[in-house]
Amino acid sequence: MPDRQDAHDVLRRGRIAQLEGRHEEALRDLVWFHHNALKHDRALYGVRLSFALGYWKELADAYPPARRALDATKKEACRVLLESGGSRDLFHEVVAINRELGERGQTYRFFVSLRKKYPDLAKSYGYLAIDDMVHARDFKLASQHLPHPEEYLLWLSDRLNHDLASSPPKVAKMRSEAYISNYCHDVEKALEILRGLGNSPAAIAALEWAIALVEPKAARLAVGKRLLVTS
Repeated sequence: MPDRQDAHDVLRRGRIAQLEGRHEEALRDLVWFHHNALKHDRALYGVRLSFALGYWKELADAYPPARRALDATKKEACRVLLESGGSRDLFHEVVAINRELGERGQTYRFFVSLRKKYPDLAKSYGYLAIDDMVHARDFKLASQHLPHPEEYLLWLSDRLNHDLASSPPKVAKMRSEAYISNYCHDVEKALEILRGLGNSPAAIAALEWAIALVEPKAARLAVGKRLLVTS
């Protein structure tokens, strides 16, 4: 039975085959990784729904069977979710595939259908579709799947400050840029929701607070520069 290292090897082998134009081999490895990686190590969760799906999408652009396989994978996930309510992980899979395919509207419409059928279950994973709700300009629905703005900003800033403080020196700069980018993205969505609900004063206050809550001075300046430009 493959272990975590073997799963990485399968993904790497699939990527090499893709780059070398061996499309059938690449598809076989990418499909195996998607459907089996988590059976061997949950630590591969993020890789599976980011880099690996990105490789699959690139392959699908050049090799139609890969696109059909990706569509079939999403269709099956949607079927299970609609039949039983599924799980957070399965819904996240649908969100991630639609993200890679540029089909954000499909995520929003699917979640609305899922919410009608399984309202209690949908509450537990609706936050995964926040970007798609905002993209659809359904700010009321988006606001129902985020905590109160103050609680949300405190949680986001606590996570950012912890991540910045705990980064090993050798990778601190690279990681801090990623942490700050993620923080700003989440804050920007919260601000967009507040403005979309017509609550501009709350959005202004949240913007100021989101900057002030960042503890390291350099990071606070970087966050302020990005948020003030985009807001």
